[in-house]
Amino acid sequence: MTPLVVVLAFQEPGRRPVSIASVNAPELVERVAKMALAEAQQCVEDLAESNPTMARLRAAEFERLRASLEILLPGLDLRPAQVV
Repeated sequence: MTPLVVVLAFQEPGRRPVSIASVNAPELVERVAKMALAEAQQCVEDLAESNPTMARLRAAEFERLRASLEILLPGLDLRPAQVV
């Protein structure tokens, strides 16, 4: 069983999130992990032309997230999607 859980949180603008539920479902954790990576990768791509410096910073955050998830979810394919 994975040590990770998905947390459902309520967050008002400008405030810290408040956890209202957690789910210990490995298939959901894996799906959320992949979605988080896809969103982070998309952010890097969106910034690449308009703000290359910020894109590099976001790329470093993406790599840190990917590396952390590879440690926490061994065996899960977390490679970024290839652009064709």
